[in-house]
Amino acid sequence: MSNQFENILKRRHNGSMKWEAPYIEKRFQVHIDDNTEIFPMFIADMDYQLDVEIKNQMILLYDNPDFGYFHILDSFYQSIIKWYDKIHHIKLKQEWLTASIGTITSLNLACDMLARDQEILIMTPVYGPFQNCANVGHKVVLPLLYQNQRYEIDFDNLEDIFKIHDIRVLLICNPHNPGGRAWSKEELKRLVLLCKQYKVIILSDEIHGDIQVSNQKYTSLIEFSDLYDGIMVSTSPNKTFNISGLSTSFMICANPQIKQRYEDYLNHLHIGCNRMGIQMIEWVYTYGEKWYKELIQTIKNNLDIVKTRLKDTNITVMEPDCGFLVWIYLPRIKNVDQFVLDLARETHVFIETGSRFLENYQGWVRINVATSPSLVKEAIHRFVQFYQNYSE
Repeated sequence: MSNQFENILKRRHNGSMKWEAPYIEKRFQVHIDDNTEIFPMFIADMDYQLDVEIKNQMILLYDNPDFGYFHILDSFYQSIIKWYDKIHHIKLKQEWLTASIGTITSLNLACDMLARDQEILIMTPVYGPFQNCANVGHKVVLPLLYQNQRYEIDFDNLEDIFKIHDIRVLLICNPHNPGGRAWSKEELKRLVLLCKQYKVIILSDEIHGDIQVSNQKYTSLIEFSDLYDGIMVSTSPNKTFNISGLSTSFMICANPQIKQRYEDYLNHLHIGCNRMGIQMIEWVYTYGEKWYKELIQTIKNNLDIVKTRLKDTNITVMEPDCGFLVWIYLPRIKNVDQFVLDLARETHVFIETGSRFLENYQGWVRINVATSPSLVKEAIHRFVQFYQNYSE
């Protein structure tokens, strides 16, 4: 494996939220300067350079720059279809795909289109922006069950909610963020059949699905379209290839009526896609497979560094099935928000506090390991030492 995952990007002074001093200082209430050694492990993006093949395609485009109005070519859709077939063994159809403007923005738009002023169900803890998605209607919350160091769906209470409430949309993170669970095929089938029974549309955020780091296979909800066509999947390679700043994604929906409504809504709002983002999705899916496989091994190695260092502590790691984010339980900590600020001030290790995941987060923090192995090793060492000596 090459060393491109050790020699990370230089991200200071380029506007990176993860590395830029003004943002860090505001977020963590700490002062840093250019000489301060820092360990950013919070915002969910990566510090890795793109593969040379992808960069070569960028150079070719900039040799003949054309950023005027454009039509999305079939090659964009075909790159998605080929990637899903080769990596996930999922057969997509081009007529299911809609280019869109970012995974969460798309979920927000879909919620507004389908369930404005109606009841929307989320399962917590969950990725914080789901709050805004649900707030276009009336949010209903179902806590996930925590069993055997992983989350499970509380199906009994879920059906009770469906019976009592008129839920229009279920928002789900698949794989789960922050826990990293790749929901099993059996769980998802049960969920789909319940939603079909109660006429609940499923909106699924599947942006972490490519990054499989355990033996639990990621199953896309779109695979159940033959059972129930009230499913929309919002996703992109933005996490897999670290291109979130291009704000481009795609929706997958096998229901032609729902898909057309979504496209009409985009047109009504005059929302068009970023030309560079469209092109980049095609490039990463076409030229990025070798780099992607090295990425998976790098993330696995970094996860091993974390698990090994925490092995002899009382800290609990929820080992992810997918993604580069680790959900960690600190049994001694009652106020995780204050702990994260104190950790930042004393060690310059910046992690995500559990309260950013809405509810049922007490004692939990999230760590991003998508950086150099050496940075992960030093950061997790500082983190453990600080935790062990910490008193509230």
